[in-house]
Amino acid sequence: MRSIRGRLTLAYAIALGATLLIFAAVMLSASRKAAQDVLQQRVQNIVTLGSFVVEQSGTGLYESVVIGEESNRQPRLSASVGSRLAALPGYVVVADSMRLLYASHPVAQLGARDQAAFLQAALRVFTPARPAGLITMDSLGLKLFVQAHFERPMQRGPSLRVVAAVPATELELFNLDIFPTILVSFPLIFFLSVIAAWGLAGANLEPVDHLIADLEAIEDGRSLHRRLPVESDENELDRLSATLNAMISRLEGSFAALRRFTADASHELKTPLTVLRADIERTMGTPGVSTELLQPLEEALAETARMSDLVDSLLTLARADEGRFDIHREPVDLQAMVVDVFETATILGEANGVTVTLAANEPVVTLGDRVRLRQLFLNLLTNALKYTPHDGAVTVALERRGDHAAFAVHDTGQGIAAADLPFIFDRFWRADRARSRGSERGGFGLGLAIAQWIAHAHGGSINVASRLGRGSTFTVSLPAEPAPIAPS
Repeated sequence: MRSIRGRLTLAYAIALGATLLIFAAVMLSASRKAAQDVLQQRVQNIVTLGSFVVEQSGTGLYESVVIGEESNRQPRLSASVGSRLAALPGYVVVADSMRLLYASHPVAQLGARDQAAFLQAALRVFTPARPAGLITMDSLGLKLFVQAHFERPMQRGPSLRVVAAVPATELELFNLDIFPTILVSFPLIFFLSVIAAWGLAGANLEPVDHLIADLEAIEDGRSLHRRLPVESDENELDRLSATLNAMISRLEGSFAALRRFTADASHELKTPLTVLRADIERTMGTPGVSTELLQPLEEALAETARMSDLVDSLLTLARADEGRFDIHREPVDLQAMVVDVFETATILGEANGVTVTLAANEPVVTLGDRVRLRQLFLNLLTNALKYTPHDGAVTVALERRGDHAAFAVHDTGQGIAAADLPFIFDRFWRADRARSRGSERGGFGLGLAIAQWIAHAHGGSINVASRLGRGSTFTVSLPAEPAPIAPS
């Protein structure tokens, strides 16, 4: 849940779940309280009827309703009173302040432990200050019983109390009337609401997706003329778009100034470098030049040539960034071009002690600029030869892969570290920063950037696969013209 949509939905689900749980708890508590009131009223009615039976039996005097006490027996109510009390539902007992006078059949059926607990509650626990409550009966598997206490003083003798109880199963959570409704409706409400929240979050965040797509389209630095749509300034996204547009405008100005400076500086440097190179060559060709002077002249000529190459590369990239570099498209036979660059690479490889092999060269035609495509292929080959040690090997291959042509260059050189791979097409970036600028294998870090631009300008791509110490493979993919149909 890292996306804003997921986090919003999760927060809504947590809040809704907590709300539903609290609401369910309140409803269940209210339902249980109502059921308890009904249950207590039912027990109270039983107690009232029992008290009425005891009070109205015989003459209403204590002696007339109780059999006299014998030597070793508890006193009992008369048979007529007992028969009337037996008609009452539930668990009923009649007692005076010290002794049990009557117990209904359900009470007699209780286990010894539960019966003792029940009688203990009837005789001592429940008082006028606490006339009702709950107790647990283990032998019946009923966790709760409701008891009510009623005390009725007689005209003579000790007072009587009538205690009644009924099972409180309807007070259990699963037996509440509202529980099935909550069990079914609340999860359904929760899941439907979460699904709706996911959809609403996606609909409300859709402008953010459009904003991201628009930003991705202009993040390459060559589309800074584009702007994000702003409908109004009434919401946060439109204000964000306006702020980003202002930032893009400033970036566009900075990039344009930098490109103009690079192009102008490169253009202005071309002429003096050309003149300087010509003067050095003319001086070296002058008769009578001493050997001591030739060596520094040769070094100056090499540095001048190097600077000229750098200026040409900078001018090429600057014009490409400004869109002023036209690609002259025409059908190009890549098979013949690969043979040409292979022969050039073979000559360069012999000088470095590197073997160059042409592994595959299938006939493929593409629509593009012949000069720039040759520059692309040569850049990759010279780069491979530059970083392949003596007695190493470079393999070249051209294959048709569906509607694309794949030109691959594999070398057995030092390879590129995985941490460096994302940066190899950046301008002025070199994996081996320890090389001096004037070393044999030194470069400017612009060759791969130019190669990538040429590939993109032709609607293709360039990829690299490399492992440190095991060499690298650069693959260029270009759109290919349909292959000719062989005559049947």
